Amino acid sequence: MSRARKYSLIGVLVLAALVAVQIGVSFLVQTSRVRGYLTAHLESAFGRPVQVGRFSFTIFPVPELDLEGVTIGEDATFGHEYFLRAERMAASVAWSGLLRGRFEFGTMSLTRPSLILVRNAEGRWNLERWLPPARGKGPGEGEDSAAPPVPRQATHLLQKLEFDDGRINFKFGDEKRPFAFNGVSGSVENVGPGRWRVNLEATPWRSGVQLQSTGTLQVAGDVAGTTARLQPAQFRLHWEKVSIADIFRLMTGNDSGVRGEFALDGNASIGVASPDTDGRSGEWHFLLMARANQIHRWDLPERSDNPRFNVNVQGYWNVAGEEARVHEVRVEMPHSNLNGTAQLRTIYPAGWRAEFRRIDVQAEDLLAWYRAFSPGVADDVMVQTFLTGNLSAGGWPLRWEEGTIEGRAGTLTVPGLSPSRIEAFRATVRDGKFALDNLRLRLASEPGAKGKSEKNPKKAAAASAAEDVAEVALRHDSTAQQGSLRLNLKFADASRLFIVASAFGRALNPGWEYTGSANGVAAWNWGSNIREPRRSGSIELSKAELQVAGLNQPLKIDQARLDWNDERRGGTIGKVDAFGASWSGSFSQMTGEVSNEDRKWLFQLHADHLDATQLDRWFGPRARPNWLQRLLPSLLGGNDNNGVAHASELLRRVSAEGEISADTLAVEKIKLTQARATLAMRDLRLQLRNIDAQWAGGKIHGALRAQFTPSPRYELDTDVDRVNLAQLPWPARWAERWSGVASGRLQLTTGGVGREELLRQLNGGGSVKLSKVELRGWDVEASAEAGVPRTGQSRWTGGDGEFEVGERRVQFRDLQLHALHSNTHLAGRIGFDMTGDLTFSPAGSAGRGEKSTASARELRLSGPLESPTVVVQSLSAAGGKPR
Repeated sequence: MSRARKYSLIGVLVLAALVAVQIGVSFLVQTSRVRGYLTAHLESAFGRPVQVGRFSFTIFPVPELDLEGVTIGEDATFGHEYFLRAERMAASVAWSGLLRGRFEFGTMSLTRPSLILVRNAEGRWNLERWLPPARGKGPGEGEDSAAPPVPRQATHLLQKLEFDDGRINFKFGDEKRPFAFNGVSGSVENVGPGRWRVNLEATPWRSGVQLQSTGTLQVAGDVAGTTARLQPAQFRLHWEKVSIADIFRLMTGNDSGVRGEFALDGNASIGVASPDTDGRSGEWHFLLMARANQIHRWDLPERSDNPRFNVNVQGYWNVAGEEARVHEVRVEMPHSNLNGTAQLRTIYPAGWRAEFRRIDVQAEDLLAWYRAFSPGVADDVMVQTFLTGNLSAGGWPLRWEEGTIEGRAGTLTVPGLSPSRIEAFRATVRDGKFALDNLRLRLASEPGAKGKSEKNPKKAAAASAAEDVAEVALRHDSTAQQGSLRLNLKFADASRLFIVASAFGRALNPGWEYTGSANGVAAWNWGSNIREPRRSGSIELSKAELQVAGLNQPLKIDQARLDWNDERRGGTIGKVDAFGASWSGSFSQMTGEVSNEDRKWLFQLHADHLDATQLDRWFGPRARPNWLQRLLPSLLGGNDNNGVAHASELLRRVSAEGEISADTLAVEKIKLTQARATLAMRDLRLQLRNIDAQWAGGKIHGALRAQFTPSPRYELDTDVDRVNLAQLPWPARWAERWSGVASGRLQLTTGGVGREELLRQLNGGGSVKLSKVELRGWDVEASAEAGVPRTGQSRWTGGDGEFEVGERRVQFRDLQLHALHSNTHLAGRIGFDMTGDLTFSPAGSAGRGEKSTASARELRLSGPLESPTVVVQSLSAAGGKPR
C-alpha cells in the first residue's frame, strides 16, 4: 500500500469516526437523561430554573450547545414571570472540561433575548442574584462520568454572555413600567475572580408613544458578582444625538412641543475609592455632563441663536437612604452661568432642594429662550442688562427659601423706537416669599418725533415732560401658594407700548391703532394653579384717537375708562366722537360662572346727533358689504386663515342688549328728535323695541327687526301720532301747500345691502287718519264745478284711508277727505323722487247722499311736487276714465 493511500484511508476513518461521534452526540442530547443533565447544569450556571424547547450539540470545530426557546425563571421573591427569555442561545463548552468529563460553559450568545428587571418593595433588584459568583472548585471535581449528578454547590460557571437584538423591561413590584430598552446588544464577560466587564448598547423605548430619534445609549464598565451585591462597580455612560422631544415622550408619554438635540456623558461608581470619596459601600458617586442645543418650539424654525446649555453635575447617591446629594452643579449658557448644589430624596416624603450660590445671567440669553418659544419676535430686538445674585429653593410645590437677585441698568432696543431704558432693580427671597417691586421700563420716543414737535414749541415741551413708563411688580408666597403680577402703565402716547408688544410677538391691537394717553393698572392673581389666574385692572383713556380697520375715520376719545375682572368687564364713556356724533354712556359684560348664552353685553349709550349720511361716510362707500368683515375682527378678535373672518360668523358671536338714545336722528330727509330704543342683538338677529321719538311735531312708536343672513332682511312696524303734514319731508314749496295733523300705522319690509337695493325691495303699507287738513293753492270743489283750475284753499275736517309702499313710491287707493258739506276721494301716487300723480274727486254732499254735479270732474296734480301740472278732467259715466 502506498503512503498516499495509507494517509487517505486514515483520514477517511477519522472523518467517519467524527461523523459517527457527531451523529451519536446528536441522538444522545435528545434523550431525557441527557436533557435533564444539561438543563440542571444551565440552572446551576444561572441560579434560576431553566426551560429549553430544543437541544442540539456540535463537536467540531468547537464544542457548542445550541438551544432554542430558552426561558429562565424568576426568583420567587420577585414574582412568577420569567426572568430571561431568548429565541436561541449558543453556549460554547471547553474541551478541557469535556476531556475530564465535565461541562464548563464558556461564551453564551443570546439571540433576541428579553430580560425583565424587577425592583421589590425592599428596594432590591433581581439583577443582584443573576451574575454568577466567582469561579471555584466544588467537591467531586475530577470525577469521570457520562452523566454525573449535579452537585449542590455550583461549579460550572459562565465565562461570557453575549446579547444580540435584545430587550430589557422594568417592573416595580407587580407593576410593569411602560419604559424599556430595545435593540440591546453587547456582552457581560468574566475578567477575573468575582469581576465582570459590561459593554452594552441599547435604544430607549416607551409603549404607546411614537418615537423618532432616541439615540443609542452605551454603557461600559466593571461590576462585581452577586456574592458582593454587584459591588464594587464603575460604569461609563454615553448617549448622544437624542431628540429633546423624545426625551419628554420617554419621561411623560406626551409631546411637550420642545425640539432640539440632547447628549449625555457620565461616570458612576460604587465601592471604589477616589480622591473625592472613600468608596463607602452603598453610595454611588456620579459625574454627569449634559449638553443641549437648537432648543425651540415645535412649530418655529431653527435659528442660529436658538438656546443651548451645558450642565455638569457631580455628587453621590445613597441607595439605602434613597437620597442624592449634588455638591456641584454648573449650568453654562453662551453668556451666562449658574453654580450651586442640590439635594434629592426619592423615599417618602420625596423632595428636592437646590442652592445656587452664584448666578450670572445676561438678558441676551433670556431673550434667546423667549424667542425660541414665541413666534413673531422681531430680529432687531435686543435686551442688554445683567442679573446677579443667589437663590435657594426646594420642595414640590415649589418653596422659596433665601436669596437676592439684582439687575443692572440696561437698555431695550426695538424697531421703530430709540433705545429705551431699563432701570436697575432688585428681587428678594425670604421666608418662602419672592418679591420684585421696582422693575421699570422707560420707553423712548419714536425716531423723528422730536423733529415733528419742534414746529410747535408747546407740543415739544409737553412731549419732553411726558413720561412713558411701564412698571412691573411680581410676588409669590410659596407657603400660602399665592402669587400676583401687577403692571402699572403711565403713557402719554400708548402707541409706543403697542410697538414694544408687537416687537415681542404680542400684538395687542390687531386691526386697530390707538394713539394718545393711557394710564392704569393690570393685575393677575393666582393660587395653586398659576395657569388659571384671576384678572383685573382698569385703564383711563384720554385725548386719543382710535383707528379701527373698516372705519374711514378715527374715533376721537376725549375721556373713557375700561375696567375688567373675573366676574365682569366693561367701561364708561365720558366723551367719544364717532360716526358724526358725540357719545357718552356705559357698557359691561358678565364673564364669571355664567353660561355662554348669558354672556351678553349690556349698555346704555347716548349720542347728541346721528346722521345716516355721516354713517355712510364712516362705513362707505355705499353698497359695500364687506365693511363688517373688516370691522368686526378688530372688535371681536376673530380671524381666519386669510386674516379676515366672515361677517356672519362674527356677528353670530355678538350678544348685546341695552338702551340707545340720541338727541337728534337724521335718516335721509327724516329728522327725529329725542329718539330712544331698546336694542337686542343675538344669533344674527337685531331687535329694536320700544322705539320712541318725536317727528314732525308728533310722535312715533314702534319696533324694528333685522336678520343678518347672507341676504339681510328688515321689518319695521310703527305707529305715528299727530304729525304735522307741513313738517313731513316734502319739497319746500309742496310743504307750504299743506297743513293738518296725521296719525296712523306703517309696516315696511326690505332686504339686501346698500341704499339702492334697500329701496328696490322696500314694500309695505299702512293706514292713516287725518285732522284739519288744508290744501293751499287750489280750491278742489270750485275747480270741479267750473271745469278749470281755480286758485284758493281746500279744507277738510278729517280723513282716513289706506296706502301701499312699493316700486319706489307710495300709492293711495281711496283716501276719503271729509268736509262739512261734502267728501273728496284722493287717489294716486307719490314717488321717492318727489314726483306725483294725485287726483281729487268730489263725492257729493256729506250726510244727505246727494250726487254733486261736480262728481263728473276731478282735479289732477302731476309731475314734480314743487311745481306740479294742474288740470281738471271729466269722468265717463261708464268707466270713470277721463275723456
